[in-house]
Amino acid sequence: MSKNKKIIIISSIIAVIVIIVAVLIYCMVFNYFEEDATSKVNKLYTQLQEKSVYSFSITLDEENNMYYAKNDNSAYVDTINKGNESKFIIKDGNSYLLSDDDKTYYTYKNNETELEKIILTLEKLKDMSYAKGKEQIENRQYQYEEYETVTDFSFKNISEQGKQTAKTRFYFDGNKLVYIKTIIGNEQEILKVEISDEVDENLFQIPSDYQNL
Repeated sequence: MSKNKKIIIISSIIAVIVIIVAVLIYCMVFNYFEEDATSKVNKLYTQLQEKSVYSFSITLDEENNMYYAKNDNSAYVDTINKGNESKFIIKDGNSYLLSDDDKTYYTYKNNETELEKIILTLEKLKDMSYAKGKEQIENRQYQYEEYETVTDFSFKNISEQGKQTAKTRFYFDGNKLVYIKTIIGNEQEILKVEISDEVDENLFQIPSDYQNL
């Protein structure tokens, strides 16, 4: 075999190797950005949408917190806002407002507004642009996704002007949502988040000793 033929063969082999390496690098980079294009909030939305049973709670303090539980076509929402508590059971197409003080409940017929409370809130963020960052909370570093003009998780009464400048950050430990912070000007409200697959089935039943008003 002549020297020129050897050079051509070697050059061809090198060219093939370069092409293969370039294709592999392209695939790796493309897959990375393709995976990265899906926000953690969007992934959480998908995960919860696929679950039939789960709970989602946010806590600012004892005077401001919310516990939401979902079980198939039923939901339970216990909200304490500025110390005032309201409890709802949503099932059978209706919403039932419970009063523990006098053991009564009021029926809102054909009303399932809160049935998909968390899913519908997260759904609003699906197609929104967001910024990424890192921040330390309670001596730990977390990744966050920041969405502008989002205030759905805040316990504050926010004016329309405030909503236009508000930002909400969702903090993740891996893919686990652990904090939500709403930022309005110089004010901040940070909520601790807990999500669980364990739900008490009794929450979706109106106590037998409660009277319908």
